[in-house]
Amino acid sequence: MPIHKLAEGPITITVTATETVQGNYGEQVKLSSTDGIDVYISSLTAAKQLARLNLDLDTVVGQTLHLEQIKKNGTTYTNISKATAGAAAPAPRAAAAPAAVSAAPKMTVSEAAVIYGECVAQAMVTLGARCEDAGIPIDASAIQAAAATLFIKVTR
Repeated sequence: MPIHKLAEGPITITVTATETVQGNYGEQVKLSSTDGIDVYISSLTAAKQLARLNLDLDTVVGQTLHLEQIKKNGTTYTNISKATAGAAAPAPRAAAAPAAVSAAPKMTVSEAAVIYGECVAQAMVTLGARCEDAGIPIDASAIQAAAATLFIKVTR
């Protein structure tokens, strides 16, 4: 089966099987897809990312996932998210084509405030509660950053 390396770009797959294997860089999880493409990620990363989505190696089978690598402060991270409805699994490509940019419909400040308020509430529930449970101090700037991240994601 062809292997897609996340360094070559993001991919959306519907998982048909998972397998823990020993790779060149230690223990890895092989995610096999309906398209016959395999994606390998570290076991630790897979466990953390799937747990964040309330999934594990058994319950992820049948799920459509978006996998990507991002670079932040010189470090590369692997992100896994559930794909949105209607997302197709793009074939791996040699060179990325420029993405078409579409203008988002304008919203009023009142509409944006309602959405941001929901994002703040959700950030407090998730980030605030988890940090409190773990004994990690949290301040308003952390809640603000989490809310802004959510707001940006839902308004794009």
